Amino acid sequence: MSRTFRRHGDGVRMHLQDFEVELLETLQAALASALERADPEDPVVRRLFPATVTGDEEADADLRGMIHEDLLGDRLRGLEALLDLLERGTPKGRAVRVDLEDDEPMLVLGVLNDLRLAIGAQVDIEHLDRTSIDPKGPVAYRLAVMDHLAWLQEQLLRVIDPVSTTVYEEEEP
Repeated sequence: MSRTFRRHGDGVRMHLQDFEVELLETLQAALASALERADPEDPVVRRLFPATVTGDEEADADLRGMIHEDLLGDRLRGLEALLDLLERGTPKGRAVRVDLEDDEPMLVLGVLNDLRLAIGAQVDIEHLDRTSIDPKGPVAYRLAVMDHLAWLQEQLLRVIDPVSTTVYEEEEP
């Protein structure tokens, strides 16, 4: 069981190392900035706001026009809420403990996902050959961060919905 996330009463306790808090704060600021610029050519923006209707550009544009501002607002509020949660945390040595209540665990899960997807878009993960990456290069660092975020997501999911990860584990060879 992870020490990052644990059940705590009716909520979830998140225990992040200082470097993880700093990393999340840095990633949050970068993603918020990219979303606020809203450059349609930015791979991050394209990944987080994919086509809604494939094969019909007009219908896609119409639907995007109706929902984009709401989706953007939700993502920006989620990023801001993550900062609020981190600030609310209680320092514990070289770590911070935050008690997540109500829908906050799902909020954290969603923001971790957005951060991970943004990094994947930046490194063009879909076309990346991990075996040919310079282990000391910036892409390797970004992949390590992306993998760490995925690990955090998995740990939180194990607490929120243990059955989903149990089924996954049983399917592994």
